[in-house]
Amino acid sequence: MRESMPLKEADKKVVSPFVTPVELKARSVKAMQSSEDIHVGPNTQLSGGFNTNGMMIVDGRVDNADIAADRLVVSHIGDLEGKAVVHRAEISGVFSGELVAGDEVIVRPTAKISGSVHCQKLVIHRGARIECTFSCVQETVHDNPALATDATVANAFKQRQKTHLLRDRRVFLAGAGSVLAVIGAGAMLVGLKMVLV
Repeated sequence: MRESMPLKEADKKVVSPFVTPVELKARSVKAMQSSEDIHVGPNTQLSGGFNTNGMMIVDGRVDNADIAADRLVVSHIGDLEGKAVVHRAEISGVFSGELVAGDEVIVRPTAKISGSVHCQKLVIHRGARIECTFSCVQETVHDNPALATDATVANAFKQRQKTHLLRDRRVFLAGAGSVLAVIGAGAMLVGLKMVLV
C-alpha cells in the first residue's frame, strides 16, 4: 500500500493547459464550473472550489477543496482535503474532510479516510484505514431531497437533477437532428440521381 508522500518543493507545481499562473491563481479562489471532467494529475497541487457536472479525478493533491461533481475519484496516489458533494465517490487514496454522496461511496483497500461521510450506500474493502463517522440513509437523497441532512445538499441534488434532465434533452435533440440530417441527405441524393438519369 502506497502512503501519501509529502511533495518536494520542486514538485509543488500547478499544471493547467492554456492558462497563465495569474489566471490559475484567480481560478483557485473562485469556483470553477463546467460539464467536463476535471483531472488533477500526479505531482500537481491545487486548492479551491471545483464545480462540474462531470467527473473529478484526483491523482495529485487538492487542499481546502470545495467540490461539487457527479462523480469523485481519488486514486491510490491522490490526496484530497476539504468538502465534496457528489453523486458517487470512489476513494483509493487519502481523503480528509466531509464527503456527501447522493448514491454510493466505495472505499478501496488502499484508502485512508478521516472526517465524515454521508451517503446512501457504502462499500468498504478490507485493508482501508478509516478514522471517520459514517451516516447512511435508506432512500435515495436525490429522489427525496427532504431526506438530505442539510438544506444546501438538498438544493445541490435538485440542481443536479435539473442539469441531468437538460443534458438528456440536449442529447436527444442532437440525435434527432442527426437522424433528420441523414434522411434529408438521402432524399437529396435520390432526387439528384433522378435528375441525372
